[in-house]
Amino acid sequence: LDMISLLSSLSVAALDAPVPLISPRGDFQPAAASELASVGGARSVVATVGGRLRARRLLNSIFATEFDTARAPAAGEDRGGAYVAASPQAPELLLVHTEAASAGEACEDGAVADESAFGCFALGLADAVLVLPPCAEPTRPVLVSAYEEIFAQLAATAEPTDGKRTLLVHLAQSAADAAAIKSAAMDAWAAACGGGAEPSFDSRFELTAIALPSSAVDADAFSAGATELRTRLRTLARDGFGTPIAATEVAARAEAVWLAVQSAASGRPGGAALRERYQAARAYEASMEAAVLKLRPLSAAVAKGRVIDGFGAAADSLLNGTLAHYDDAVADVSGITAELVARRRAILSKQLQADVKELFSKQQRSLARSVCKRYERQLLAVMERAGNVAQYQRDRLRKNAERAYDAQVASLVVPSLGGPTRAQLTQSFSAQLTAFADRLGGGPPLPGPPQAGP
Repeated sequence: LDMISLLSSLSVAALDAPVPLISPRGDFQPAAASELASVGGARSVVATVGGRLRARRLLNSIFATEFDTARAPAAGEDRGGAYVAASPQAPELLLVHTEAASAGEACEDGAVADESAFGCFALGLADAVLVLPPCAEPTRPVLVSAYEEIFAQLAATAEPTDGKRTLLVHLAQSAADAAAIKSAAMDAWAAACGGGAEPSFDSRFELTAIALPSSAVDADAFSAGATELRTRLRTLARDGFGTPIAATEVAARAEAVWLAVQSAASGRPGGAALRERYQAARAYEASMEAAVLKLRPLSAAVAKGRVIDGFGAAADSLLNGTLAHYDDAVADVSGITAELVARRRAILSKQLQADVKELFSKQQRSLARSVCKRYERQLLAVMERAGNVAQYQRDRLRKNAERAYDAQVASLVVPSLGGPTRAQLTQSFSAQLTAFADRLGGGPPLPGPPQAGP
């Protein structure tokens, strides 16, 4: 038994150096089958998506593999593709690193070897997928875009899974908000499924986030994250993520998955479309953030009961300026995402108009209350002096109140909102004044003093 174990460990060690499964040009490498034949035992499959050089370095550091980590490839070399390795430090795993080809790399016979294709390949082949985000502190739109690129064609490619779930391990470079990351991934999955509720994210995946900073930046945190990752991957089958398979079967399974990916590639958004989706999402986020910053002081003033002189012009400029900023940011997108761009613009406009309309309504009500109170004081002052309010006095006071209201409400009206006009608002306020005076006087206006006879 000891000799068998020794031979087995030697066989595993022989595959520390990665073996190509798929070339950068998108063609499957049949020679991988003979290389994998030397690896004994049934194993769970773990794949990487994203990260490129960082992913290769992490695999080498955590599992003692030998992926190439030179910063610059040799002339004419492209490190894209998919590669498989087996490490003696993880005898229960096969490690598959995926990396999209360079933008200028031509693929064989129309094959697709971009981020979406390899994302789909990794999810179809592996029991656990290590997801490396594109930057150290990604915003929500960046996360949604990254996961949408991974999920882009999976819904169209995948066969019935019979309840099989895949573990997604999000490897953050700093402290990770697992709930926020999962929310972004769920939104990306819903988009990949065409907005439908089925299959649900939780029926297909479990997502966990592990902080794994550079060992050069924080060696202790890296060590802790690496230990957590190894522990999590060691029990994949026991935790319900797939069934270990013989290494000799992995090549055949990988070839079948890659063929399915290629056959479905024509039915999913291309890399350009996904980049434009991100561009639209980022333009929306940046435009909304800028508008919110401008609205914040206005909201604070209105909350204190102030009526802001010139609010209408300022709000109109904000609305039009924000939409113009968004339009400039998406001016170079193509027709493939025109519907999405228009939908996000409509959402941006609707949300800003709702915020501005609320501020306008609050100020209009404050103005109406202020003028009504002044009108009330004036009516009561007349009644105290004369015992009643003559019609001509009521008319004069009402006209004064209407003029005061009209002068101020004119500066509140926001033309681009398309709501009531200045004249309509003043007319409505005049009717309120009449009703208010009637209530104050307990009914119709009291007659004035009798006129002298001829």
